[in-house]
Amino acid sequence: MLRWEELVRLSDESLGALDVAEVNLACAADLPGAEKIDVALCLHQLDYWSREVRQYTEPRLKQFRHKRSDYNNSEAYFRVLAMVTVLQRDLGMRYNPAKILADAVFDLEDTFIHGILQGPGGTCATMPVVYVAVGRRLGYPLKLASTLGGGAGHLFARWDAPGERFNIEATNKGLSCLPDDYYRTGFYAAAAEVEERCCLLKSQTPREELAGFLKERGLRWKSAGNYQGAAQAFAWGCAVVPHNEGMQACFGLTMNEWNAQLEKMEPPGYPPVYFHWSSTRLLPATVPEKMERDWLYLLGTENLLKSPQHEQNWWEPMRRGVRPRTQPVRADIHFSPDGGCEVKVQYVESR
Repeated sequence: MLRWEELVRLSDESLGALDVAEVNLACAADLPGAEKIDVALCLHQLDYWSREVRQYTEPRLKQFRHKRSDYNNSEAYFRVLAMVTVLQRDLGMRYNPAKILADAVFDLEDTFIHGILQGPGGTCATMPVVYVAVGRRLGYPLKLASTLGGGAGHLFARWDAPGERFNIEATNKGLSCLPDDYYRTGFYAAAAEVEERCCLLKSQTPREELAGFLKERGLRWKSAGNYQGAAQAFAWGCAVVPHNEGMQACFGLTMNEWNAQLEKMEPPGYPPVYFHWSSTRLLPATVPEKMERDWLYLLGTENLLKSPQHEQNWWEPMRRGVRPRTQPVRADIHFSPDGGCEVKVQYVESR
């Protein structure tokens, strides 16, 4: 099975040779509930669905050639329409009815594609990925693209080939091919500068696809209250797409919330902490060193504050105003090149 920690170091060319479905599922690894994901089953299902689409489509190409005008005079449109028809009508692919309302809370199965392949249905975060995964198995030049959508994210698919490009709105019943300007108005509206800075409405590269999946990983960790996992996902998302300011905003907001959480945990008398950085960068040079150190600062601080031994010996008694038997006077956090950290606390006997 692919590991997202290895994928983040691959080039667009190397990532493009991989199955987008497997890349998506790799980014769900170790999240709460991920133990229920059967990756082999999901990939087998996609292979089966692709064969069903091919067997339906190829015999009907004669129908397209006789009535080209019924299909926008486009074989690409006809092929996508056939794919959507088979997936929805014959194979039961649908939007999860429990998640249609705008205030519905998304779970892991609504964020990664196993919710379609193993569960009750998909969402705008997962259905486009399945369409692209099936289409690419058939040799179709399908891409992912995103827009905001009520301030959050909305994903859709796109046929993108020289001389022909059209959008595939994946969450409706049937096939909708909406122009880019549709996603610039109403519910999806975003300022032109936001569209540019957040890479909206553009066909995504393989690394941008991976970054989108890492963003979903970060959001899932964040919803579980795990800021360390969320910050890690967003940090690597920034490394993969340093040009996407939307990813940087996710990282920055998470860092602020994480820092606020840790500050509340510091007891009266908390000792000064000294950080010793590795001479080797953990993230690529495209990520500012300060951003990396801010992340590692909070990672080390959390390890110090959430150590069960330190909590029992010092932090919990100090929060209650009880003088512990020993008093911490200094903490040193040493980082290794792989991002690990060693915490050492100096203490004196209490008087």
